[in-house]
Amino acid sequence: MAGKIAGFLDDAEIKFSVREEGALPAIHTDTGLCIMPLAITARSPEEAHEFRILAENAIAESEGKDNGRPVIIAEDRWKSEGDCIRRRLLAHLGIFTHVFARNCETRKLHKGEAADFMNKWHSYGDAACRYRLGLFLKKPVQGGNMELPAGEMVAAATFSNGRLMERGGKYYRSYQWIRYASLPDVRVTGGMGKIMKHFLDEVIAADRADRSAGRFGGWDIMSYADLEWSGGNVYRRLGFADEGLKSPVMYRVDPIAWTRKPVSRLADDETRNCDGSLFYENFGSRKYRLVH
Repeated sequence: MAGKIAGFLDDAEIKFSVREEGALPAIHTDTGLCIMPLAITARSPEEAHEFRILAENAIAESEGKDNGRPVIIAEDRWKSEGDCIRRRLLAHLGIFTHVFARNCETRKLHKGEAADFMNKWHSYGDAACRYRLGLFLKKPVQGGNMELPAGEMVAAATFSNGRLMERGGKYYRSYQWIRYASLPDVRVTGGMGKIMKHFLDEVIAADRADRSAGRFGGWDIMSYADLEWSGGNVYRRLGFADEGLKSPVMYRVDPIAWTRKPVSRLADDETRNCDGSLFYENFGSRKYRLVH
């Protein structure tokens, strides 16, 4: 894995060095980004868990040298997501087209429109949701070798329906921010903030009538930051509070298609027929909540 990513960086003319962090190789680029490639070889969930602990120790060692948290690229992602993950990695290395959210308009998306975008550009694909919003360019944008036409959707987000939750004797309408994705080699400055403002203005404003009820405490939005790519700084900048870690998820990986499926969602016949499968435990996520 390290050799394949190193070859990709060579082709992109990115300078780097490969060093050992703990017992694993890490690629340190001149841009300041550290990349930790992870080959998937575990033949059982127990072996995958042990490997994840080994990788966590290597990550802690890298962070202890003031390198920042590395971007984690697992083998199945590199092999199954192809062009998308390579373009996304280049964006983290500073090679991207810059778009300002003020030059975009927010629109509601149809179910299929949002699903197509998420399945193309989000690592975990589409998911069930209630609200779907997209950011569309008001005018063309030229950046590097790319030209984006007016009307192009550059980012999208999906949210759950609101659930009434009780906390501290008060009832809150609680929403989940399920997905956010942009075109992999496009950075939309202010994109998440613009979508969130639209969601607050158009959706959560409908809860105002409920606030007259004495026990209604307001609303909140909850979301997760994938620790393979980010620690969630963007949520903190948007005013979300850090509520701790969500446990890692164990996946069964198909070594031919290089697709993953949570072990917890395997049907009985799939659980019985895991011969030849590989296993991978991700690094969990960090939970964030915005309360108003």
